Parts: sequence; structure tokens; C-alpha cells
Amino acid sequence: MNSSSINIRPLEVVDLEQVINIELEAHDYPWKKSIHLSCIEQEYPSLVLEQNSSIIGYVVFNYLFDECHLMNITTSVSYQGKGFASQLIQAMYKKAKVAGMQSVLLEVRESNQPALSFYTKEGFEEIGRRPNYYPSQDSREAAIVMRRSL
Repeated sequence: MNSSSINIRPLEVVDLEQVINIELEAHDYPWKKSIHLSCIEQEYPSLVLEQNSSIIGYVVFNYLFDECHLMNITTSVSYQGKGFASQLIQAMYKKAKVAGMQSVLLEVRESNQPALSFYTKEGFEEIGRRPNYYPSQDSREAAIVMRRSL
């Protein structure tokens, strides 16, 4: 990986189609286009990671009081496991600290072992559960709520 070809910048409306394509490819229960568009229109301070001018990952987050809420971090399937999500989340931490945030909060599917491993490696700790939070094949599944100090 040539790091000089990596660029992390704010997510913009022009990025929507690429972001949607990654979302559809990577998730069994993808966000709808309208959700992504709403986050952009409400000016969430979200980021994209580009390699050679092509978006390969994004992180959608927002601030509430002194807390950064990580809503969605996704890397294109063919780029997963190569450290791109770590670069994105580190960039989010920096941006959140500058904005005065004290911690990051997130929810993750209890069945999403790769994400749970990633967040644990990133220093997140489980602080609770939300029963029946996410749709699943059978019906609903719990979300694990995690927090990390900045």
C-alpha cells in the first residue's frame, strides 16, 4: 500500500453513489440512500478515505454535547482487513477531539464478530446492550453499546 495515494477528507454529496455502492456490497442490512443523504444534508462531520481518488471507505458520525456518536464505518469488501478502517477511525478521533468531544459511543450487532474485534482493538468497552435493536434474518438482534474515551 502506497500511503501517499491515501486521502481522508470530508464526505460530500458528490460521494453519495460511491458510498451507497460500498454500503450495499458490505452489509446484509445496508442503510438506505435516504439515510446517507440525510446525514450529509444535516452536515454530520463525516469522512471518506480515498485511494488513488477512489473512495474505499467512509465513517459517518455526529456530535451530541461532548460525545461523538459513531454511526457507520465501512470499508469496501476488497479492502477490508488492510488497516483502512483504522486510518478512518483515527482521523475521526482527531476531528472529534478538536471539536471538544470527550468520548465516542457506538452500537454494533452482537453477531458482528469482525466489528466487535475491531472496536475492542481500538479501545472500546461494552457499556450496555439494546435488545431487539437491529433487524435480523429470524427477527431482531441485540446491539452492544460500546464507549471509548478520547
